Amino acid sequence: MPGRLVGQEGGAAAADTTQVADSLAVLDAVAGGISPSGAFLRGSLIPGWGHAASGSLTRGAFYFGAESLAGWMLYKTARRLGVAREQARVWEERVTAQLMVDGVTDPMEIETLLGENEQVARFRGLVDAREEQREDWFAVAIFTLLLSGVDAFVSTHLQDFPEPLTIEGNPVGGGFEVAVRIPVG
Repeated sequence: MPGRLVGQEGGAAAADTTQVADSLAVLDAVAGGISPSGAFLRGSLIPGWGHAASGSLTRGAFYFGAESLAGWMLYKTARRLGVAREQARVWEERVTAQLMVDGVTDPMEIETLLGENEQVARFRGLVDAREEQREDWFAVAIFTLLLSGVDAFVSTHLQDFPEPLTIEGNPVGGGFEVAVRIPVG
């Protein structure tokens, strides 16, 4: 018979198929719920993944976008730092060559005169500023990554929380009426 394995009885094959289908149903049920620690790990690895796994797609998209922005700014700052370093190197070489033409050959004196040169000092300051910007964007990226994980952890904990309490106020006659609605069941 086609589709049967050698030595397999018809009833045994049907039982195996049922057993496999039952185990797949159990796997799907387990995969549907995510633990808070699993959401934290997912959210800390890839921003938004923990939220997407727990069903909070808008929050997940927000964290993914925020981390992408921080990553882009980190990349952009690193490129600008490279340009600033190159400009500083070019000016240092120009001034050093001019100093050597003028007869200054002592390395300590050259370094002192380089520090006094307006253009070299300006580009060294630019390099320092770009390095600080890179550190700042790195800190923002790490903070956003950890915030994504923590928020996914909390969101997963509160996923099955009942509807929030509502407080309504209505002006009545000469006073004010306050009603509290608490969902039950």
